Amino acid sequence: MRKAILIGVLAGIGGVVFAQGTRTPLDGSSQDALLAEVRALRVEIRQVASAGIQAQLLVARLQLQEQRVFTLARQHADAQNALAVVQARIAGERERVRQLEDSASHATGQGRLAFQQAVIDAGTQIEQQHTQELQLQARETELRKAVDDAQARWQDFNDRLDALERSIPADRSR
Repeated sequence: MRKAILIGVLAGIGGVVFAQGTRTPLDGSSQDALLAEVRALRVEIRQVASAGIQAQLLVARLQLQEQRVFTLARQHADAQNALAVVQARIAGERERVRQLEDSASHATGQGRLAFQQAVIDAGTQIEQQHTQELQLQARETELRKAVDDAQARWQDFNDRLDALERSIPADRSR
């Protein structure tokens, strides 16, 4: 939009120069002023074009980083859910062990041995699930850090885009 306006202004100036060139010759100071204005417009066109390219690159990077944040956040949520499932299993097994131990204390003979073996088996399950819990806690911590880092990077791109937007003059009426 801004490029179109600048091109229109340049075309208008070119038309004025052409029209004046056919009527009367310009004096030296008018030509110098017109030449300075055309040069200033060229500089402004280059600045706008450069800012446009920078904005496009930052927007693309911002979108990629946003996708990364969403992907990592989803993975983090999945890890949290898996961790909660394992912790619930551990709690269930511990409750089962408590019940088995209670039942074993009232049982005699062969029944007592069966309960004791079930307690040992449940203890093994708890140990395995505890190992899995530790792995999931490490993964969850790793993903939380990755999400935080990705969000910080996204914020940096967003800040740079805001700074670029502020650097572009809103209106340059002359």
